Amino acid sequence: MKNKSKVLTYLFLIITSLFSWINQVYGQEKLNISTGFGLPELLNIGMRYQIDQTQIGLSVGSLPLGSNESVVSISGDFYYHFGGFSELSNRRPWFGRIGLNYLRDETESIIHKDFYLNTRIGRDFNISKKIGIEIGIGAIFILSDKEINKNTSNSAGTWTGGWTFDLDFPVLPSLGIGLFYRI
Repeated sequence: MKNKSKVLTYLFLIITSLFSWINQVYGQEKLNISTGFGLPELLNIGMRYQIDQTQIGLSVGSLPLGSNESVVSISGDFYYHFGGFSELSNRRPWFGRIGLNYLRDETESIIHKDFYLNTRIGRDFNISKKIGIEIGIGAIFILSDKEINKNTSNSAGTWTGGWTFDLDFPVLPSLGIGLFYRI
């Protein structure tokens, strides 16, 4: 659990440093810090850099699971804002989003490594000139799904009574809600 926290801390520091540098070089543009929950981003923190009606963002996420399981998500996204107007922001409230997500889930017996194309359409709700809420819905397209068995014994969960389920859907729902702060 400590290693996962260290990795998330280092990733956040790298993202913060990168976007701070970008903000110093291009001071007229906007930097956003975000947090939220989504599929496949999980419980996440991130940053987005805005140029006109587009944004480029990075985020890292995880879930508070038991001590024998860890899950980490890394996401890179492109937003395009369109439609409508807001009194509190020059950024249009509706958006289309496309991104790449890497999700790693490890238990005592299995490691899952998944790579997704994530698409969403959504809306920003501005609370003030600095703070807003984002809600989006879309689809996840599985690009790569790798499972590594750590041991050769029967790894079926006890909650299934020994049954194993291999549900293989190439497209899954994507949804998310988040809070953002404009710097």
